[in-house]
Amino acid sequence: MKNVFISIFFLSTFFSCNKAEEKPSIKSGKIIMAVDDAIKPILDAQINTYKIHYKGAQIETISLPENKGIFNLFKDSVTMVAATRDFNADELAVLKKREVRHIPTRMAVDAVALVVSNASTVSKLSFKEAQDLFKTKKYKLVFDSGNSANLNLIKEILKLNEIPTDNVFAADGNLDVLEKVKNNTNTIGFIGYNWISDKDDPKVINRLKGIKLVAVEKPGTGVYFEPNFKNLKDRNYVFERFIYLHTFKKDWGIENGFQRHACTKIGQLVTEKMGLVPFYIIPREMLINKKAVDYKSVKE
Repeated sequence: MKNVFISIFFLSTFFSCNKAEEKPSIKSGKIIMAVDDAIKPILDAQINTYKIHYKGAQIETISLPENKGIFNLFKDSVTMVAATRDFNADELAVLKKREVRHIPTRMAVDAVALVVSNASTVSKLSFKEAQDLFKTKKYKLVFDSGNSANLNLIKEILKLNEIPTDNVFAADGNLDVLEKVKNNTNTIGFIGYNWISDKDDPKVINRLKGIKLVAVEKPGTGVYFEPNFKNLKDRNYVFERFIYLHTFKKDWGIENGFQRHACTKIGQLVTEKMGLVPFYIIPREMLINKKAVDYKSVKE
């Protein structure tokens, strides 16, 4: 009996040591990533592509407003967060105190799109008119949720210190914003552009039924721009933003593997396919055959 106990002890020790010695891998394992609903479609597309290449990788996402997602990253409740902003001064101070060196990863240019019903009389807004939406209270303004990435950007760009509560409403996500806009002509919705950017996607085609985009003035120019690939690439749309991937992991696990994937050629092509602008512009390579063509030998 004594020998049996000794054998069990050594076996358990052996497997425990092997488990402890397992190194993180970009190909397998499981991580939890916090994702703001405003950028969920582009992250879903990137995750699906990553999992095609690394079938053993499991990336579980939880939907959280980006401020809460970043808070959870600092609390180690998640190991990665997808957001539309870099860390603020308070967060950077915490990192400095912890002596954590962090380099943010930017993978794409997205935007906040203003959408209205097809029956709405609103088609464009000057920059001042956009600011006045929160003062005159002529229209109902609907965001995907309180404290979301969409609301954060609008507050920052329009320099809004306070958000009124009598004409600003929170919906149940970006899709719910679209539904509320379709049924109300005096409502302006604010959604993540990546929800409607992939014009080849049947789901996006269906989402766009009954709504139209509002063009917004580029401040001081008198020229109005809608969110689209060209206007984002040319940096003309006022409510543009970057999509960031944050992690504090230093090992070569799924977190850093996914960051690399999203920022190299495959991931950047996924971004472009989604109708967004890749942060790293991919140079187009063309194979040119300099040999003269003998047209007489070409059959009609």
